Order: sequence, then C-alpha cells, then structure tokens
Amino acid sequence: MKDLKETIYNLKKTEFHLSWIEIKQEQLEKEILPEELEKYRLITHQKRKKEFQYVRYLRNVNLGPQAILYDKIGKPRIEKNSVFISISHSKNFVALANSNFPIGIDIEELNPRILKVFTRFLHLDEEKLFDLNSITELTVAWTIKEVLFKLNKRVGIDFKNELRIKSKKGATFFCEMRSEKEIIQVSVESFAHKNLIISYNLNK
Repeated sequence: MKDLKETIYNLKKTEFHLSWIEIKQEQLEKEILPEELEKYRLITHQKRKKEFQYVRYLRNVNLGPQAILYDKIGKPRIEKNSVFISISHSKNFVALANSNFPIGIDIEELNPRILKVFTRFLHLDEEKLFDLNSITELTVAWTIKEVLFKLNKRVGIDFKNELRIKSKKGATFFCEMRSEKEIIQVSVESFAHKNLIISYNLNK
C-alpha cells in the first residue's frame, strides 16, 4: 500500500506552507490529540469526521502535535501563537496552510452549479474580471472571496459588497475587504490542481 505521506501535495514558499490531500479510506483517529477529542466526538456526520481526521494528519506531518483550537467566531488557530493556520475542505480533499502571518486558503472542486449562483457573491464590477460562462473562472472568484472571509475577524460579512476583487495580473488578484475599522488591501493568488482550484493570500 502506498505510504499516505506520499499522497500529500505541497506548495512551499519562504513564509508559507500549503498542503492538501485526498480523503482516502484510511481511518486516522490516532492523529487526533486528547484535547481535540471532545470536539471530534460532537461531530455526527461521517464525512466531517474524516475531514477532521485528515486535517489533523496534515497538522502532525507539517507542524507536529500542536492542538488546533478555535476562536469565538469559529476560526482555527494553533496553540503556538507565532503560527497562523487556515483550513479548507472540498468534496474529496482537505487542505491546511501555515504561515508566520495571517493566512487564508480555500480549495474548491469544479462544479457546474456555480454558473447558477455566482450573482449571489460577485458584484457587478467584479463580473467584468471573469468569464461568466467559465466554471473554472467563477470557481476562482468564489475561492478568492472565501480567502478574504477567512482573513476577516468580523461576523455577518456581505460577500458581494464587503469582499471585493478589484483587478488582476496573471494569477494574482488585488482585493479589498472591509474589516472592523478600515479597508484592507489583500493580494490573492490562485492556481488549479487537476479538478481543484486553490487560492491563498500573499500578504499579511
């Protein structure tokens, strides 16, 4: 049987590490730390349980046994305060990013359903930046919005109006998001891996 570590995909940069893995049949409950068990046992959906396991597996491979905790609005953090993390799930994959600056990542598998729902999250000005008949481009747009959401500490965020994609250059998108006190500029990069779109922020 192929070693599970050999199935991890990695993207490494100077201050940033992103890894993602396809969810397999292997049960990985042994990867869950004692202080994470209570939260794990509250999960009833089997797919969510597997996602929880596989994220902890990536955590253990990349960061070692440091508990993943959650703040009051449900955003994940690591015990070690100098390490920032972000987690994402798709139908068949999970991803974990860690950095020394606040990081947001999102992964999404291509699905034609996005052709019917993009008007819910894309502002009219943003529609000019994307091919509205392209499942790939609209999925890129959605993952960018999710990255901005994960970086924001507010609740009740309006994806369409408060998380904005302003321009792009190649695979880099220049964005603005409304935080609690100001408008913050964020650069987001996006790429494809097989049927998966992956986006993450480049700056603090």
